[in-house]
Amino acid sequence: MNKYVVIGRPRAGSLIAEFLLSAANVEYEFKNISIDEAQQEDFKRMSPFSKIPVLVCPDGQTIFETVAIVIHLVEKFPQLAPQSSTSERNSLWQYLALIQTAVYAGYHRQFYSHRYAPKDAAEEVGMLAAQDREVAYSYINANLNPYVLGKNKSAVDYYLYMVTRWDPNINQLLSNKGNLESFVALMKEDEAVRKVLLSHNL
Repeated sequence: MNKYVVIGRPRAGSLIAEFLLSAANVEYEFKNISIDEAQQEDFKRMSPFSKIPVLVCPDGQTIFETVAIVIHLVEKFPQLAPQSSTSERNSLWQYLALIQTAVYAGYHRQFYSHRYAPKDAAEEVGMLAAQDREVAYSYINANLNPYVLGKNKSAVDYYLYMVTRWDPNINQLLSNKGNLESFVALMKEDEAVRKVLLSHNL
């Protein structure tokens, strides 16, 4: 049987695929792809906007977009999430969508503002993205206990931890969010997180 292949870069969104596969004790291969390589037509056939990550499944199917990858892995490895048709499972999807649209995309809009607006408006786009992130982080902070869904860790916790790693002012972000600060400390000690980060010397 072929292994999963995660195509990405060590500090980027491909971390979520690696975190989840490691948490599920599934062997996989990591393939590093440069920004230039991602512009090649063979990669664009897998990911039309040249974005990472791409997950290559053992049967050869390719999946792009981080949320789609998380959904696939949750369905494939049920230990990563609460049982189907439960309120906790519904909350998992809710928080996953919130983090994707307000936090993950917010970082992208801030760091790559020129892709979203003309030069004279790019700074404002970045500021608005930062405001959206703050609203989302504050809501999440108020509900962490100690994980996103309560006492039990799930796939969405790895997603949240990944995006916090991208914050350019992490100390400022956590300074007034005690629950989020404690959450980040917990996730740093997670076995799957430590294994993946160590593999990339992070």
